[in-house]
Amino acid sequence: MFDRQELRELASLRDEENLICSFYYPLEKGEPTEQGALIRLKNMITEATSERPEWTTVQLRSVSDDLDRVQSLVGDELVSGSGGLAVFACSATDLWDVFHLPDGVRSMLAIDHTTHMRPLIEFLSRYQRYCTALIGKGRSRIFLLDVGSVEERSDVSSEVPGRHDEGGWAQARYQRHHDDLVMHHLKEMAEETFSLLRDEEFDGLFVCGTDELVSEFIEYLHPYLREKLLGSFPIQMTSSAAEVQGLTLAEGVELLEGRDADAVEKLRAEVHSGNLGAAGLEDTIHALQKGQVLSLLVREDFDAPGHRCSSCGQLSLTSPCPFCGGPSEPVQDIVEEIVKQAFLQNCETIFIRGDSSEGLAELGDIGALLRYAG
Repeated sequence: MFDRQELRELASLRDEENLICSFYYPLEKGEPTEQGALIRLKNMITEATSERPEWTTVQLRSVSDDLDRVQSLVGDELVSGSGGLAVFACSATDLWDVFHLPDGVRSMLAIDHTTHMRPLIEFLSRYQRYCTALIGKGRSRIFLLDVGSVEERSDVSSEVPGRHDEGGWAQARYQRHHDDLVMHHLKEMAEETFSLLRDEEFDGLFVCGTDELVSEFIEYLHPYLREKLLGSFPIQMTSSAAEVQGLTLAEGVELLEGRDADAVEKLRAEVHSGNLGAAGLEDTIHALQKGQVLSLLVREDFDAPGHRCSSCGQLSLTSPCPFCGGPSEPVQDIVEEIVKQAFLQNCETIFIRGDSSEGLAELGDIGALLRYAG
């Protein structure tokens, strides 16, 4: 599973002295030959490293060592691997983080004083982290699903006897006892689910079971969990982890397909009403710097130049810095920096594709739904 804290540390990493290699590469089964893939990789490296007179001898040596190691890794992975790779490397500081992705990513090699995280964050936005709870009267199971993986985190059986068929006072007392045991079981599972959210974080919750049990279980959920609730689907309590994963991801894909259009329309409405929406680079940057952003919307493939203040570190579109008046350094793609900042602030980031991208283009290609007006 992907460690969100580790990814945040990578996203916040900036080294003014050394250079960091951020490398993304697909391990495509359809690649004609392994040799062809390696030639393509060497061409990427040549393009990224050619004509760099500003690099010091130490930086050049570090980058050369990193890229030799990357080429070796790709050669090994092409033999047995599939999906994609994301690598962050700086031999001068002993940085070497490798992430195996369940499907391909676009090839990219960036060599900079900071990490380039946008492709990985975009990848994670397509593969939400889900929690699926299978709820029964006497047994419940909780699964955590991350990028390409599923893990059963809880399987709890409680002593809940069946219903009593005799009539009269005895049956009523027995039924109360039965209902109390079910209630305690559901409360225990609700607490375990909330503990999982606090410890691991996840983007959405599915609760599966009979309509009656699902409804009762939801009543015991912490309000934060109710906000994560996405729905339910039919599944057997005895289902394998792979079956839980397949059904959960199918439901998730269907929900995400409608998310883009809804998010763009909501942003348009909020921007036009002047309340909880920001549109365009400048307004989005300001909202992000004030901590207002709830959800960041970015048109896929949108990039733009900008500046970062050398004194206060704030992003802007102009120089000198409009916030402190200090000198600013150019940033090749300010959208990369915006996406990283949103990730560090635990904002939802939605990369808009397809038909919905036209609607976002009308709003400046980027925007944000806000937590509060300001």
